[in-house]
Amino acid sequence: MTESHPPASPLPRRAMLAASGTAVLAVAAACSGGTSTATTPASSTAAATSSKASPAASSSAATTSAATSSAPASSAATSAATSATTSAEAAAPTGTPLASVADVQAAGALVVGDGSNPYLLAYSGDTVVAHTAICTHQQCAIAASGNCPCHGSEFNVTTGAVIKGPAQRPLAELPVTISGGQVYRA
Repeated sequence: MTESHPPASPLPRRAMLAASGTAVLAVAAACSGGTSTATTPASSTAAATSSKASPAASSSAATTSAATSSAPASSAATSAATSATTSAEAAAPTGTPLASVADVQAAGALVVGDGSNPYLLAYSGDTVVAHTAICTHQQCAIAASGNCPCHGSEFNVTTGAVIKGPAQRPLAELPVTISGGQVYRA
């Protein structure tokens, strides 16, 4: 009686799992960057691309990825995610800074920007938050204190919440990014 065995896979299971784990972590790291954009490492991109290719191509890419790293699979996956995160943090913002973090921290809150798009920057905890400096009641410019001079509305400068009407809606939060001690529009 002759026994038949399924053909052996040319790719070890551990290498396949390492390649797919690296691809998943690279995609997750790239998607969770918030306002920055990230680029994925070449080996992670190859592994992610190879998941759509034929099994032979997958085994080739996974073998190459596994062969280039002497670290265990979990370390390779962690370093791929770290590389993507570091790339996102290293991307310098463009444009003119709105203010320095030190100035916002010293004042507690500042109104900056041009008349058509003023930002209310406030120091909260260990970061800077931004809201529009336009009152939600009748679109008057508000002061750094969060007070509207037109009709007396008051806003919390760190949350944008209405403290006192006639305004009914909070100030809209605006995205900002901090780089090199400066606050930029995101």
